[in-house]
Amino acid sequence: MKKIILMCAALALTGSVYAQKKNVNKVKNMIEYASTPVNMDLSNLDAEKLAEMRELLANADKDPESADMPETYKYKGRLLLHDMNEMIKQRTANNNEFVDKKAFFKNQSDIVKNYERYEKAMKTPNAKGKLPVKEDEYKKEHALIQQLAQNPRNNLFIGASNLVYDDPAATVELLDAYYESFDNPLFAELDLKNKDPYYKEGAYIYATAIKGAKGDEAKMVEYLNKALDSQNGALACQDLITYYKEKGDKAKETEMYELATQKFPEQLIFVVNLIQNNIIDKNFTKAVELSDQAIANMANGTIKTVDNDGNAIEAARYPYYFRAVALYNLEKYEDAFAAFEKGVEFKQDYLDCIIGAGNTATRIASMNKDKKAVADGWYKKAISYYEKAKELAPDQPDQWGYPLYASYYNSGNMAKAKEYQKYSK
Repeated sequence: MKKIILMCAALALTGSVYAQKKNVNKVKNMIEYASTPVNMDLSNLDAEKLAEMRELLANADKDPESADMPETYKYKGRLLLHDMNEMIKQRTANNNEFVDKKAFFKNQSDIVKNYERYEKAMKTPNAKGKLPVKEDEYKKEHALIQQLAQNPRNNLFIGASNLVYDDPAATVELLDAYYESFDNPLFAELDLKNKDPYYKEGAYIYATAIKGAKGDEAKMVEYLNKALDSQNGALACQDLITYYKEKGDKAKETEMYELATQKFPEQLIFVVNLIQNNIIDKNFTKAVELSDQAIANMANGTIKTVDNDGNAIEAARYPYYFRAVALYNLEKYEDAFAAFEKGVEFKQDYLDCIIGAGNTATRIASMNKDKKAVADGWYKKAISYYEKAKELAPDQPDQWGYPLYASYYNSGNMAKAKEYQKYSK
C-alpha cells in the first residue's frame, strides 16, 4: 500500500513539472503571436489575456524544472516591461507623477532580477551537461537583455534616493538589487564598479536605509566605510562615530575622529570633538596639538570661521578655549592665560574665555603671594576680566561675584571688596 501511495505522489509531481513547462510554452505562443521579436509592446492584449499569462507564469521561476528554462525569464521579462511601459504612460498622463511610485521602482527591481536569472539560465547546463542555447544565440540574447536591464538598473538608485526617508525597508530592497548587480555576469563587461558614478555615492544612502529599517548593523557599517570616499564622506564618518559612541567603543570612536580630522580637515566639528575627548581623557598635550592645528587651519582658510552669509560660525571659538583649558591642566598657567586672551580676541563676548582668563590670572596671583607687586598685577588683570564678565552677564553673579570679592580683597582694595562681600556667603 505504501508503494502505491509513493508512486502516485511521484506521478503527481511529474505531471506538475510537465504542466509548468506547458504553461511557459503557452505564454510563449501568446506573446509571440501578439508581438514581434523586435517590438515587445503587448498593449494590444486585453487585461484578461495579460492576467492569464501572469497566472501561467506565477510559479515558473520556482518550479525545479522550469526555473532553469531561459524561456521562463524571457517571457516573464516581456510582461514586466509591459507593466513598466503602462506605468510610464500613466505618469505622463498624471503630470509626470507616478500613481504608485513604490510599485514602479519595485517593477524596475523585478526586471533587473529577472534578466539576471535569464542570464544564469542560459549558462546553466542541463542534466546531460549541455547548455540550453547555442553560443551565437546566447551572445545575441545577452546583449539584448543587458540593454533592456540597463535603465531599470539605473532607476534602482533613483528610486532609493526618492524613498530612503519615507520607506527605508523598500530602499534597502532596491539597493540590495543595485549592489548585487555590480558582480552579476549580465553586466560583467560594463566595468560598473569603475564607470557607474553612483557606486560610491549610493553607499551612504544604502547605510542610511539599513539603519532606518533597523537592518543588518554589520552591513550598515560596511557601507558607511565604503561611503567615506564619496561626497557624503563627512556624513558617513559622523554616523560611524555616533555608532561606535552608542556602542561604548571608545577606541573605535577615537579612531574615527582621528580619521575624520585627516580626511575632512575643513569640518571643524570633528577636530573640536576630538580635542574635547582628549581633554576628558586627560590627554592634555594631544589636546594642545590638535587645537594648534585647528587654529592654524582657521587662519589659512582650510576651516571656515564664517558661513556663506558672512555670519560667524559658533564652533570656531572652541579650539581657543580648549587649548587654554588643556594648558591650564598642564600647569602652564601663563600660557593658558595668553590662550584665554586669544579666545577673547577672536570673540570679544566669549564668556567662557573671559572667566577662564580671570581664573587663570587669580591662580597666578595666588602663586606669587610673596611677591606683592607681581601678585597685584595679576589680580588687576583678573579683576578686569571679572568686571567684563559682570558687564556681559549681569544675571550670572555665580560667575563673577565671589571672584571679584576675592580679587579685590586679596589685592588690598577693601572698599571694592566690601561692595562684593555679599557674594562671599
